[in-house]
Amino acid sequence: MTDPEASALPRPGADPVPRGPCSFLKEALPGGCSRWGLQLMAGWLAFALATGTLWTLHLRGLAGWSALPSYWGEILTERDVWELAVNGGLGQHWTGPWVPLAAALALLWLLWAGWRLQADAAGVPARLGPWAWGLVDALAIGVLPLAVLAGLAAWGLGWLGGTGIQALGWLDWVGGSLVRLAFCSALFLQWWLCRLDRAAAPPGFRLGSRTRLGAHLSLCFRRFWAHPGQWLALVLAGVALRAALTLLVLALAWRMGGGTLPRVGAFLALDLAAVAANAWLLGWFLRLTALFHRHDAICRTEGLG
Repeated sequence: MTDPEASALPRPGADPVPRGPCSFLKEALPGGCSRWGLQLMAGWLAFALATGTLWTLHLRGLAGWSALPSYWGEILTERDVWELAVNGGLGQHWTGPWVPLAAALALLWLLWAGWRLQADAAGVPARLGPWAWGLVDALAIGVLPLAVLAGLAAWGLGWLGGTGIQALGWLDWVGGSLVRLAFCSALFLQWWLCRLDRAAAPPGFRLGSRTRLGAHLSLCFRRFWAHPGQWLALVLAGVALRAALTLLVLALAWRMGGGTLPRVGAFLALDLAAVAANAWLLGWFLRLTALFHRHDAICRTEGLG
């Protein structure tokens, strides 16, 4: 059997032509239900279930002393929230001891599954060193330019929101949230590019020499900023779509209420489906980045003769 990802790449000697990341959207679709793709979705589900369930139990323990209403989502008042935060101890113990532990374990699981998924798609070994040092590279070369770009976008939206026009105020509120999420997503994307290049290079932080390290950082920087429009469009579209799926479920639950156990169970199932869909979309983006990296590496190798 042939590998669909490998067949999508140029063959040696076929005079490969450089392509932007958007050209790999269709080719990156297969593989979402592979071994590591399923583990990525399972990690996201574990993160959502563990943190939500443990925090609910923590909240129930704090509220056990009071006479808070039974149907919180429908008739919880500001006074109830104040009593829970001040008199119930929520202000001093926001999460309890188990929520951060469960969140950290699930987060490590889904991050490692995403790295294995991406490494398999790129055809590079999934070692721990490139995974960790790639994050250091991304922070070194990605934070400043992305922060400047995000700051300018947030300033522009804030200026529009300050005009007093209601529609522009909503644009500032929604757009500002998307800009912050997009900044984090773009920084993750820079990490993905850095760790992929490290995985195909000699081990160690300096990759054998300072010259090689400098060339690696320069290449990873150019792989992102040579196609800024396409990368940022993909980042913004992914952030908006994933946020819309989650907010759609929350809006539906808020509108219909949760007065019965079957209705609460239905909304919980919809929420978990949205979490799984978001994880699948993230895996799609990971595979797209891997295919772009492989194609760019082959183009550069062929270009060097």
